[in-house]
Amino acid sequence: MPLTTAKFLSLDSTGRSRMSRSHHSLNALTILLCLGIFVSACGKPESFVHRRSQFLMGTLVEISVFEKNKDIAHLAIQNAFNEIQRMEELMSTRIPGSEISKINRSAGLGPVPVSAEVFAVIEQALYWAEQTNGALDISLEPVQKLWDFDGNHSSLPDKNALEQALSKVGYRKIQLENQTVFLTEEGMALHLGAIAKGYAVDRAINILKESNIHHALVNAGGDLKTLGRKPDQTAWKIGLQHPRKPESLLASFSLSGKAAATSGDYQKYFDHEGTRYHHILNPKTGYPVPGVISAMVVAETVMDADALSTALFVMGAKRGLAFINSLNDTEGILVDQDKTPYLSQGMEDLAGFSLESFKENFSH
Repeated sequence: MPLTTAKFLSLDSTGRSRMSRSHHSLNALTILLCLGIFVSACGKPESFVHRRSQFLMGTLVEISVFEKNKDIAHLAIQNAFNEIQRMEELMSTRIPGSEISKINRSAGLGPVPVSAEVFAVIEQALYWAEQTNGALDISLEPVQKLWDFDGNHSSLPDKNALEQALSKVGYRKIQLENQTVFLTEEGMALHLGAIAKGYAVDRAINILKESNIHHALVNAGGDLKTLGRKPDQTAWKIGLQHPRKPESLLASFSLSGKAAATSGDYQKYFDHEGTRYHHILNPKTGYPVPGVISAMVVAETVMDADALSTALFVMGAKRGLAFINSLNDTEGILVDQDKTPYLSQGMEDLAGFSLESFKENFSH
């Protein structure tokens, strides 16, 4: 059966400073789709696949829908994209009128009324912050601004400025009450990059369900969720990107009705004097987390998979593995800097996953 890889890779930034080039990779998980939908190699198709891509929430989002009626499929896809855009307009720090921007401008001044969606995302982020002892911290924005991984001229931040920014970080200084959000200190700021995109994908899947779509996949730069199985009743096949070879896969496995997300040191980074500085920062030090190069999580929702992949990366391979093994209906893989894989107890039980294949691919 022929396979194709629906893979979204950004070009490296062409901007150079006295540091080296800043790298941005948009996708860590890829979808392997059977070409037999279009040819006879896999048998007669029960319905057609409709696929569209749009750049939203800082990444390329692809929605794939199986539906015989073209008009129904196209309308469902458009409605799903509209919902993702609505989430972006609520939660992006780059949009001055977003609710997150309003919260940040009101830091130290007073509580800000927010939508049910924003309140729910922040509430869940604080839940995972508490569960992981601060490994996930959405109040890290003052530090993230200093690193400027989204810019073309990444550089090491000034140590005094970093220390001052760190004094503003602390998820316990975020107060939620009666659907309002209050940052208790002036200079604090939120960034929902580790959870909002996952939530938006969950919302898009719900829109597709409401549109009477039964077979679909939404992939937002590697944060993805499947809706049902494919029409031939086979599961969606997901490929895990090699952290050091963007065009190669480490392993693949099958998903049906589940979500997956990956965090890695290869998505946004720059090199300086032989050291890789990536965008996943330790909330306690303000510096990129050492020791881990990739963390992938499979969960019931993309919001949780998104948040947990970041948290596990920050916790480190051994602590992260112990934590994910304590959770129900959640699996994952962490890869340390020595290329040693750490698999959760049920990871090998996922259909189509092979540990031997995983190790073999990493050795090449």
